Amino acid sequence: MLPVADIFPQLLSLLQQHNKVILSAPPGAGKSTYLPFYLLQHPDFAGKKLLMLEPRRLAAKSIAAYLAAQLGEAVGETVGYQIRQEQKHGSKTRLLIVTEGVLTRKLQQDPELTAVDLLLFDEFHERSLHADLALALCLEVQQLRPELQLLIMSATLDMAQLAGKLNAPVLASEGRSYPVTVEYALPGSQPLAQQIAGLVQQALSKHNGNILVFLPGQAEINQSAQLLEQQGLAANVQLHRLLGSLTLAQQQAAIAAPPAGLRKVVLSTNLAETSLTIDGITVVIDSGLCRQSRFNPRQGLSVLETCAISQAAATQRAGRAGRLSPGHCYRLDTAEKWQRRARFEAPEIEVSDLTALRLEVAAWGCQVDDLHWLTPPPAANLAVAEQLLQQLGFIDSKGVITASGRQAHKLATDPRLAAMLLHAQQLELQGQRHASALACVLAAILEDTRVLQGDIYSLLGRVKQTLAQQWQQAQSFARLLGCQLSEVLPLELVPVLALRAFPDRLAKRRGQGYQLANGIGAVLPDNHSLSGQPWLVVLHMQQFGRENRIYHAVSISPDGVLSDWQAELNWQTQTFWDDKSGSFFTEQQLKFGQCLLAAKPAALQLTAEQKQQAWQNYIASKGLNCLNWTDTALQLRARVRLLQQQQSDAGWPDFSDDALLATLPNWLGSYLAQISKSTALAQIPLYDALLQCLNYQQQQILNQLLPTHWQAPTGSRLSINYLAEGGPRLSVRVQEMYGQMQSPTLLQGKINITVELLSPSRQPLQVTQNLASFWQNAWQEARKEMRGRYPKHYWPEDPAQAMPTTKTKKAMLR
Repeated sequence: MLPVADIFPQLLSLLQQHNKVILSAPPGAGKSTYLPFYLLQHPDFAGKKLLMLEPRRLAAKSIAAYLAAQLGEAVGETVGYQIRQEQKHGSKTRLLIVTEGVLTRKLQQDPELTAVDLLLFDEFHERSLHADLALALCLEVQQLRPELQLLIMSATLDMAQLAGKLNAPVLASEGRSYPVTVEYALPGSQPLAQQIAGLVQQALSKHNGNILVFLPGQAEINQSAQLLEQQGLAANVQLHRLLGSLTLAQQQAAIAAPPAGLRKVVLSTNLAETSLTIDGITVVIDSGLCRQSRFNPRQGLSVLETCAISQAAATQRAGRAGRLSPGHCYRLDTAEKWQRRARFEAPEIEVSDLTALRLEVAAWGCQVDDLHWLTPPPAANLAVAEQLLQQLGFIDSKGVITASGRQAHKLATDPRLAAMLLHAQQLELQGQRHASALACVLAAILEDTRVLQGDIYSLLGRVKQTLAQQWQQAQSFARLLGCQLSEVLPLELVPVLALRAFPDRLAKRRGQGYQLANGIGAVLPDNHSLSGQPWLVVLHMQQFGRENRIYHAVSISPDGVLSDWQAELNWQTQTFWDDKSGSFFTEQQLKFGQCLLAAKPAALQLTAEQKQQAWQNYIASKGLNCLNWTDTALQLRARVRLLQQQQSDAGWPDFSDDALLATLPNWLGSYLAQISKSTALAQIPLYDALLQCLNYQQQQILNQLLPTHWQAPTGSRLSINYLAEGGPRLSVRVQEMYGQMQSPTLLQGKINITVELLSPSRQPLQVTQNLASFWQNAWQEARKEMRGRYPKHYWPEDPAQAMPTTKTKKAMLR
């Protein structure tokens, strides 16, 4: 029996008393396999149906196969599974294992989950977006059906916080794993793949059994594999890659036990952290890194970052080596740095694009705030999602789902792609043959940008031959739309359909780059085939350093935009300031977002409103630097930004450049309406304008937590520089800090002020955030230098015990 069996009596007792129970069990305890197997056979659950959520397709299929084998049955009888594009279950199925999107779909189709008695959330510590959403919806279901039971299972999570949020009891299984020896390997200057390859060769020579290597992504996995193949592996060693982008058959081959007498090395992403058991693993090599998608609401882009994993994830990874016997884990890290890692991973809901989630909530029939979230969705990410859904026509101004939104939701894909599929249907009705077929194939490709290789047009022509998974998905879309796929596709419609999916990413050439309809700038890589094209629809782009880099796009003509969007576009009158003539002018503009399609002169009627509009356009084109930013205004911005970072949910205004440009009418409009010349822009009191964005209470809190000045023990009032590199800083003569053991702090002790200690002539002497350390270590050398240069001043041997002063020794004796 597996360790989780020890807590079965307590678990059954809790499930009889509560409809929500939290189970904490380490990897290998049996919570994913032995626990559901036990529940299926227990009299308390006779005739009841269980639904288990698994985050990954491979785990769902593997667990279903294992449990069916334990029952001596085929998958699809008592135990079944349902993942996207594949399912095996029937009328006799009592345990259905599903992946995340499938569970959300079942909840939407049956809001009471009438056929389910117990819902198990496996690997909940991953805090995926879908799992958080599904739990929020299930808590709503329990208000209608209190008898629906939820069992939330996790290996590593802040259990006290989760129990408090859910008002649920916590049951812990101690588990039983073999000891894993952790060895820290000091990271070197060589590329990661080279360091990993060296550790693999070392582990193969020192240890028996199979080796599991955790790397951040596909690039590092391929590089490490190539190096190992070049270096040469023993004839009895198999090398496997394990990636989410592989087919299920390829993934299953990677986790299967090697033939007798052979060993295997598996190079994996964090896919292998949980749920999956790779037979015979005795050594884990952990790079300590993962690839994480982080949504930037200001850019409207998800940025794929390589970042350090948490301590909890590292513990999970190491535990893979101790499932069947004592193991060994190499961590590419130092013990000291590892202790400084975050304890847990951030929930996906904090860092994700929320467009699909927002549509799910609208389809559920409520507002986001109506649901009980473990972690509330960030307001900025939510605002961007709602803006896009309104642009796509899927929710109205009140956040209520529209008829088109209902249709889009049924397509079970990204809302952008759903908009494209629905528009293709309309084009089909207008006589554009095979538009729907083209949209189905294009949507299947765009669902996974990793398959976007080379020219999109040539890829569309060979999907059936080279991308079986995408062709299968295209067929699924075709069934939902009620159309037939065709080998002959109207490729001339690609730009028009693409723009329906990405209306915020119409791009107009500007200088060496492009301006997008959502207002941001982007560039094509050097020697890109589309370089020089005046208009593009961007299909895939990412932040690369400080650039937004376009990787895949299609060329489009302004006429194509005008003809397809004619009903949605309107002429608008705009007033501008011309620096050359020193005067205002007005024109009518036809714009697609921020992209100007056409313009024609209009009569000038210079009202205060038009003046304000002209200067808003002027500042938007020139940037905020065209205004006269005093140091006090810049310091106020920096203080509010710092407080916003520290108190993200407290409602502080956003004083970033992007946000201030987007809200110009709110904070600067009344000043701009009075200006008739560009020189008058320099006279606007920006500090006052920004201060008005804070209510009285916020101003008081700001001054209390992040004051403009700090009073030294001598009474000197010293200004704090919030613009300094590395954080808030103040400069003070070193004699004024005698007797101070603690560095000054802000935000009730949460932030240390960097102190620049000065000589009597105000020359820099030392920069520190730790005064006590400076007095104990560096002071004696500094004292020798200061005594020689400034003999008239007081330089005590123990400054920590001396009185602060601004005077010379002679003045102190008076």
